Amino acid sequence: MEFSLYLLIALVELVMLVTISAPMFFAGRFRKTPNLGIFLWFGSLLTSMVASLVAIGIGIYFVFNTYSSLQAGDNPIFIIAISFAPWLLLASGGVLLALANQRLSPLFEVTPDLGKLDDFGARYVRDYRTAQVMELEIPGYFALARERKIYLSSAAFSLPERQLEAVLRHEFGHIQLRHQLLKKLAYLIYQLLPWVVASRALKREVDVLCELAADNYALRKVYSKDLYSARKLFL
Repeated sequence: MEFSLYLLIALVELVMLVTISAPMFFAGRFRKTPNLGIFLWFGSLLTSMVASLVAIGIGIYFVFNTYSSLQAGDNPIFIIAISFAPWLLLASGGVLLALANQRLSPLFEVTPDLGKLDDFGARYVRDYRTAQVMELEIPGYFALARERKIYLSSAAFSLPERQLEAVLRHEFGHIQLRHQLLKKLAYLIYQLLPWVVASRALKREVDVLCELAADNYALRKVYSKDLYSARKLFL
């Protein structure tokens, strides 16, 4: 029982460290190494979630252990007092997390998902490598990759050839690097834990890091001048 209590303390500290420190120290730190940043963000948040589940499991274990000890005729006052210890630790950790989230929440806003782009009247134009290029009749410059499709606004097709190639290569990078899956996972974590600032920071940072990773993918084949000149026009 003593070991379980020490383990619970360590787990609560780990959850506190990740959920409070990650948004403060990870945000904006991996612009030059976006793939490493994505790995660390997901690794830290998933570790924190597993630690939380194990901590709750230890609390439940204490309940059954208390019942067994009381049935065995041990000192009831001492046993009942010890049984409350894990839940007091969990409650204290929850209060501290709530206070920290309240302070950090304004720093990390989450943008809503655009939904199904085919609902905007997407029209097939041509193939680009293994993806389909779709045209959207919407104003301004817009580009987005979904599954095996690249959606471009009508204005994007008027770009100079090399700039259009840079945009297509960037969006194809999202497809090749499985960024849609990563974004879905980040959004799922955010939906499960919307009150936790770390999940909101994860959602926002993954969006940014995926864009930078797609830039790096495109720059293997296109000129940076063409890519960045085109990106200035887009939303």
